[in-house]
Amino acid sequence: MSISNENTAAHRLHTLLQSVRNSGESSLGAAWCKVLDAEWNSGDFVRRHAEVTVLLQMTIRQLSSLPERSRLRYERHVADWWGAVMQPLHNWNDGTRAPAIIFNEDKLDHLESAADLISGHLVGSGAAPRATDLEEMSRQCNEWVDLLTAMEDSEINGPVRDALVSQIRHLIWLIENSDLFGTARVAEEASTVIGSLTQAGATLVNVEPGNASRWKKAFLGLIAACVVFNQAAPVFQGAITAGESLVKEISAVAEHISPDGE
Repeated sequence: MSISNENTAAHRLHTLLQSVRNSGESSLGAAWCKVLDAEWNSGDFVRRHAEVTVLLQMTIRQLSSLPERSRLRYERHVADWWGAVMQPLHNWNDGTRAPAIIFNEDKLDHLESAADLISGHLVGSGAAPRATDLEEMSRQCNEWVDLLTAMEDSEINGPVRDALVSQIRHLIWLIENSDLFGTARVAEEASTVIGSLTQAGATLVNVEPGNASRWKKAFLGLIAACVVFNQAAPVFQGAITAGESLVKEISAVAEHISPDGE
């Protein structure tokens, strides 16, 4: 299992902004199109650039986890990083304002420094996952899509099911584009999906026994995949790939938890 050192949202944001700066393009719009591999003003471009803003949001949030002195030092640069992403004062199609001129490299250096600090402070969490192999998580996500689309309206509320499928497909899309948006973004969305599945699981009624068993197995399997990915723990990876013993152990514990907490 390969281990990632540049594993935070801030690292990926820095890489993207640096790529825009060094793109060699004469306008912001052309530079972003090149970096995001999408046509200007297309739905794909909007979707991809929106994910860049999510990376910025994650970076801002994760700064709050740092010791106060470091947090205050780096929070002074947040407005500059937002400006680099949004460039609100510039015409993105102005060919006389190249990104190499607009982007302040010193400000990007501060972002890279913050990324290294966040990684050291939060390594092994979803904010700074240790691993890079997303194959198992992708497999679990596809299992979930198959399960949810096979469930009847009598088992799960239709809008809830549709929202879950949409969310999981977005996670699959992020996995497929992890080279662009990074592994921390995947881990963040995976945590959100797990939360949504937890809430949905509490509302299920009249579920067919086979689907109930698949739901439980898939839920615990996705959690295990996330643990493996975030912590790069060989023992967990072995549990998943060699008989799903981790899922069985968690299931055994879960079965002893009663609604009354007894």
